[in-house]
Amino acid sequence: MVECRSTIAFHDACDRLSEGRDALTEDELDLSSFGGMSDWLTVLRPSGRERPYRYTHFGREITRSYGRDMTGKTTADFPAHISKFHTAIFDEVCRRKERALTVHQPPDQIFVTKWRHLIVPIVDKAGHVTQILTSNRPENELHAGLEILPASVLIVDTDNVVRYANKSARQTFDAGNFGPWSRTLFEYAALDLEIRERPEDILAHGITQTSTCRHIKHQRIGQYHATVSAALYKGTAFYVVLLQPAR
Repeated sequence: MVECRSTIAFHDACDRLSEGRDALTEDELDLSSFGGMSDWLTVLRPSGRERPYRYTHFGREITRSYGRDMTGKTTADFPAHISKFHTAIFDEVCRRKERALTVHQPPDQIFVTKWRHLIVPIVDKAGHVTQILTSNRPENELHAGLEILPASVLIVDTDNVVRYANKSARQTFDAGNFGPWSRTLFEYAALDLEIRERPEDILAHGITQTSTCRHIKHQRIGQYHATVSAALYKGTAFYVVLLQPAR
């Protein structure tokens, strides 16, 4: 699996920098040493007595999957259970001064099956942990297939909120940006598409919905042919909206 190989590569790179020690020193921490892997890395510092951790680096590839750049934010800015999980793990890494591997499922609204984190402590000359370096690898078997499609595809929940857009859709509707994945179909893509069936019903009956919808951009109105199917993801049914310009 690519994600596992990437995590091992990060682990090996840390070993080379630290000569096999679990912790890196502040002098050894150089993100440029990780090359392209730095897009999947985060760096955090402890902040405050309640010990949330503040992100000083949040790799752009992580932002693309998560839909939000957490640079300058803290672990307290995550949903409560995720915040407690991250803070507790980082606290333990600081206490033990050892690396830790976690594999966990994100909230349902994040279009990632699971996150694989390898966490590495960074210490000062006195041996105190001053920073945390992590490799963050999302796993989602649907991403690769959606990204290469030439047509625009949106993953939409039952509240009509866009939870993921493939490359073609991002370039067409959002200037190539990634997220935030919290906007309605109209807010994200300026489409007046009305979906009649629930995604569970589409799955149950195997009948897709086809229609033509309007698209409003720069005060100009265009049209798209929309094909709405459904997919089950982490036990929840989502709409899969495929859009092609009407000729």
